Amino acid sequence: MSSDPSVEPSPSDSSSKDGAPDEVRRSLRGSGLLLMGRVIGILINFGTQVLTVRYLTKADYGAFSWAVAIVTMGSTFGLLSMHKAVGRYLPLYIEKDDPPAQRGVILLALGSTIATGLALIALAFGIRGLLGDTIVQDPQAIGLLLILVFLVPLQSLDSLLHSTFAVLASPRAIFFRRHILAPVLRLIAVLTILATAGSVRDLAFGYLIAGTIGIVTYLAMLRSLLRKIGLFGPKATPGIRTEPKEIYRFGIPLLTTDLLWFLKSTVVIIVLESMKGTESVAEFRAVVPLAALNVLLLENVRVLYQPLAARFVARGDGASLNQLYAQVSTWITVITFPLFATCVFLSEPVTTLLFGSRYSSASSILVALAIGQYYHAIFGLNRSTLNAHGRVRLIVWANFASAILALTLQFTLIPQYGSLGAGIATGVTYIASSALIQFGMVRTTGIGRLGRDQLRTFLALGTTVAFLSLVWAFFDHPIVLAIAVALSSVLMFWWNRSRLEIVETFPELKRVPILGRLSGG
Repeated sequence: MSSDPSVEPSPSDSSSKDGAPDEVRRSLRGSGLLLMGRVIGILINFGTQVLTVRYLTKADYGAFSWAVAIVTMGSTFGLLSMHKAVGRYLPLYIEKDDPPAQRGVILLALGSTIATGLALIALAFGIRGLLGDTIVQDPQAIGLLLILVFLVPLQSLDSLLHSTFAVLASPRAIFFRRHILAPVLRLIAVLTILATAGSVRDLAFGYLIAGTIGIVTYLAMLRSLLRKIGLFGPKATPGIRTEPKEIYRFGIPLLTTDLLWFLKSTVVIIVLESMKGTESVAEFRAVVPLAALNVLLLENVRVLYQPLAARFVARGDGASLNQLYAQVSTWITVITFPLFATCVFLSEPVTTLLFGSRYSSASSILVALAIGQYYHAIFGLNRSTLNAHGRVRLIVWANFASAILALTLQFTLIPQYGSLGAGIATGVTYIASSALIQFGMVRTTGIGRLGRDQLRTFLALGTTVAFLSLVWAFFDHPIVLAIAVALSSVLMFWWNRSRLEIVETFPELKRVPILGRLSGG
């Protein structure tokens, strides 16, 4: 097998398949289902977080958030980027109709993820004394970590199965397991703690039980799906074939992307806890989920974008890939705008309303994070596009440069500005890393060059942001700002409705008279 099964496409390739537009729309429709599920999950998770923040003391919530951040980092590294390898190689093997290779990449990814997760659990228990002596001020945080660390292999498997189901075209399974079952289980755990007046330690055990139930359900669903499509079972084509060297050579360098994420989301928390204490961690972490709403659509679209992009690359169909990238990026820019505007221009009233006056100072952190995350959302498909092309080296170098910037900003800003410095450092790193990857993608693949439609979208974006900035400067009142945000969001949608191709993607909207006309039908 060749070390690179892809064929380099040209964005101007005229050999686009006739069915490519339909594939793009099917991808967007599937992403729409996942987005609906994600919105439901976000609402449940957000309610869970608000209840948790209001119930726990600031110190308890800071310690719990620190432990959760470390576990999330461990589960990300425990994947060894196997979810990205599955997202690239499994669709290629499907395109080549090679069941033994499909079976091999799934089993290799599962085995690697489980083994690495167990090793990280052992590591956490081995270095617990070192953590308490040198890094962590609050001993309670170490105790919570030793409970939650058992979630590392469970969360790693969850992400891996998420990618696998996306490749096998099963958005409904992702919808139920990831966006309904998992958030509901965590909410039940929090409600149980509130009803029984439990401690933060009880909450950690509740999260562990919820994670175990969720992953058992996901594995059962995977077994059923693989039998249904004939990849496993008595009627399956016999044989398993895999090339670990090739897959690891692709996946492990992409750990630098996870390293960059780790520096943005976890090292900043470690530095905050070490220099400023758990209350600063609580202030920073309280608004992180709010800012993360700006990448909500990106994360859902990317799940189905990556396999489809890999198939276009395998066919040498650069024109369809360029069309896919442009249209999906426009969707992300327009639909995410109301969330971005709310986080930036209504940051203080929203933060105070949700978390109480003791977290009012976190509104400035929310602004810094939201700006960085929205920029990342607009250009966030660039990494998936480069992954589909196998351009791993470019991603690695951009990640290392961004990592150096992240560390420099964190150790410069956090000692002086505390949690606000952490927010600024994180936001700037998001912008810098996305800009570097975008520049590299355009230069090496030609995908993502700004056309007339994209320029119009950015002109509309700049106009609405300038309008909101003026309103913020002269009429700093929550009701006036809320009306301005709503009006700007409607105008942003109206100016871009033809480029979104909403009724072409969701033709059933034509049957809704007013909505159909507003959507361009």
